[in-house]
Amino acid sequence: MRERSVTITWTAALLTSALGAALLFSAEAGINWPIWVAAASVSVILCRLISHKSVELPLAVLVTWATLLSFGPALRDNEMTRGPVIMSDAMLLGLAVLVVGSESWSALSAKLLAAVPFLAPFRVWRATANEAAGALGSSSSPRARSIIKGALLSAPLVLVLIVLLGTADPVIRWGTDRLSAWLPDWSFPGRVLFFVFLLSLTLGANSIASRQAEADLPRIPGLIRRATIGLTEQRMMLWSAAVVIWIFVLLQLSYFIQPPPVLADSGVTFAEYARRGFGELSFAATIVGAIIIILEYTRPTEATEQDRKKLVRLEIALLIALVLVLFSAFRRVILYEQAYGFTTARLFAQAYMVVMCLALVALGIEVARGSISIAFGRRVAEIALGVFTVLVFWNYEAWIVNRNIDRATQNGKFDLDYAMSLSKDAIPTLISRRSEIPTDKRGLAEAWLSCLPLPAERRWFEWNRSIRATDRALRAAKASRGASQPPCATPVRITPPSPPDTVALKTYD
Repeated sequence: MRERSVTITWTAALLTSALGAALLFSAEAGINWPIWVAAASVSVILCRLISHKSVELPLAVLVTWATLLSFGPALRDNEMTRGPVIMSDAMLLGLAVLVVGSESWSALSAKLLAAVPFLAPFRVWRATANEAAGALGSSSSPRARSIIKGALLSAPLVLVLIVLLGTADPVIRWGTDRLSAWLPDWSFPGRVLFFVFLLSLTLGANSIASRQAEADLPRIPGLIRRATIGLTEQRMMLWSAAVVIWIFVLLQLSYFIQPPPVLADSGVTFAEYARRGFGELSFAATIVGAIIIILEYTRPTEATEQDRKKLVRLEIALLIALVLVLFSAFRRVILYEQAYGFTTARLFAQAYMVVMCLALVALGIEVARGSISIAFGRRVAEIALGVFTVLVFWNYEAWIVNRNIDRATQNGKFDLDYAMSLSKDAIPTLISRRSEIPTDKRGLAEAWLSCLPLPAERRWFEWNRSIRATDRALRAAKASRGASQPPCATPVRITPPSPPDTVALKTYD
């Protein structure tokens, strides 16, 4: 049984590494990334099962989430999310290696996330070294050593002979050409070194999965509480923050009844009022939430139960006010989008507010229970990763184009410069709705779309849904224009007449 486990560990690692070196090295991100992540995940699970060890919930969740998230580069052609997706997959797979054997999801904490980039590679490479040493040690018989040496000497000899004889025989040449056309170029040393690097990771991960029966979570020491903030100081900080935040909240609520009087006297426009503050409000909510965590951490041990209840009530009241502040900030972004249109930056700001709001709710639950547990950091990480996963799979650039065109049909204003700066995720939507673009921008949009080159041909493992959709949309648009297509010329960039901050779209009377 032990020999079977070692065989599966090595075979799975070699196949996974060869697949990664063939599909990932010097290739565009596409379907190749989820193929390799899924192969690496299945490899770890298979080694676990072959060794008659259970696949625990944390391990299953992490490799599943990594595989799910890896489809992002195959569906979208957005550079803003591609890098974070690859980094998130690396973190999830590294965390999966560290939690092998852990039965409970609740055992994981935010401290473990900070250790993943350093501890996971160390453990994997150590396991790879042990596995390689064990394989050499098991080959102590003269026959086993002869087979290994013979394989190492024969493989390069066969490759050299095939290359030489292929130039002299058309059948061999035909076969090698067809094989070379289907497989990527195995150039040395780049791709071979990449294969060795992947093997050092996959072999170690498979070895840990097959050998480790119980959890071996790192023992990360907790922070030593060397300082405390007295009860009086804590009450003063919480009361002062709560009073200021609640005054702001009440003022925002009053603006639903009548406009802020300062706007009528200062000449501040409605759009400027909407623009100002949503970044500051989000940052204020973030730092006040951090202060609550610090106060919980530095609470004096001699505090009585009654003192703690009073402080908890103040913290809950402050957290409720912070959630309302985030609602106000979210509403300001909506007002600004209505005034000047939708952009990725404004959408990301809203996504951050959603994450912060959910994190504050999670913090409120922890505070109401009496103390902040190790699960709080993990919940915040889950919330952030969940929102990021939604952004990865959602074609938000196409949604932005649709919303901006809907807005343009009402007020006749469309930011073509910004639309042209978006990725290929937005091109099919722009093509399908180009006839709805205002007439003063439609000609420039048509000229720009007509001059867009077709996406370059990709190999099968570089398939990308957005690239394919863009290619089809551009071909259909060029075919529909036919001979009437105007000659290509670089369209003139459109500059707004004045900065958005000085444009008065609407003022309060």
